[in-house]
Amino acid sequence: MQATRMALHEPHKYVVKPQREGGGYNVYGDDIPKLLTSVSEEERKGYILMDLIRAPPFNSVLVRNGEVVVASVVSELGIYGIFVSDGKNVVVNKQGGHLLRTKAADVSEGGVAAGFAVIDSPLLI
Repeated sequence: MQATRMALHEPHKYVVKPQREGGGYNVYGDDIPKLLTSVSEEERKGYILMDLIRAPPFNSVLVRNGEVVVASVVSELGIYGIFVSDGKNVVVNKQGGHLLRTKAADVSEGGVAAGFAVIDSPLLI
């Protein structure tokens, strides 16, 4: 499969995400070939290969567990969509909200509940 070849050849360009609720357990860099060569082709269908986006880091002030922390961070903006169809007609297709997460620049995972990131607010200019 072409996606597997791409990930094995240049794993630093991708992230492999399991198709499961709750996030986490993402696989990055040199761990990608280890994963892909240890699971069957059928088991690979349980994962999604995505381009790794490298956001530019910036300095910010975070509040974590009641403590003020100055850190080099990156932010991830998630836009949620709502799509409902009966198979022939689109009933609803609109933006349903957003979530801005900010995490330390040297952290791969981005889960807020897992303690890797904080919820942030965008400054709209």
